[in-house]
Amino acid sequence: MMPRGPVTSNLPPAVGELLRLAGVPPSNRKAVAWLNDAIDQARSRYRVAKQRPLPADHNALLADIDKSAKKLTKQIARLRLHPVPWYAFWRSSVFGPVHHNRVEVPDVFSTLEKLAKAASSAKDDSKGGRRRETGKQYVVDTALSFFVRFSAHTPSGNPTGAFATFAREFYSVATGLDPEESGAGIDRQITQATTRRRAQRNSVK
Repeated sequence: MMPRGPVTSNLPPAVGELLRLAGVPPSNRKAVAWLNDAIDQARSRYRVAKQRPLPADHNALLADIDKSAKKLTKQIARLRLHPVPWYAFWRSSVFGPVHHNRVEVPDVFSTLEKLAKAASSAKDDSKGGRRRETGKQYVVDTALSFFVRFSAHTPSGNPTGAFATFAREFYSVATGLDPEESGAGIDRQITQATTRRRAQRNSVK
């Protein structure tokens, strides 16, 4: 944990210190409110992540959703070969008012496709059956979101840079743990967060 500097008396010391490290004036009420909310969210998500199942179990649940969504899509499409059940299915009032020119409801297939894609993209690709440190990464990502939005400093993956210093303190406040004493620290998560942000910015240029 970094040595604490002077903070504004009407703010919790932890919040005041984070604002100081980010170079944000305590008078910025929007930043203070955003930071408090970010700390609460990061704390909650970190606790949930610690209960995350092993990758194999995690992926099995998502694979079931992916498989079921694709299977249901094929089953519904197969109705086209059977006019009577096809007509009865798509003319059901559960899809809304029935119009004479309604053939199929595109939103049904669109929703099933989104379910399959969501399940596939949420799979854990870590190796060796170890839990991914998703909790750590989420905390650092949340710290970066605040830093980008409010800090006058430019975030970088430099382990001695302004963002890294802020991220370590934010992690300590959100989790109650000193990142330097919790395993390998959070340098890897800091690098991943800033690298991903840089890639996203380059992709929209």
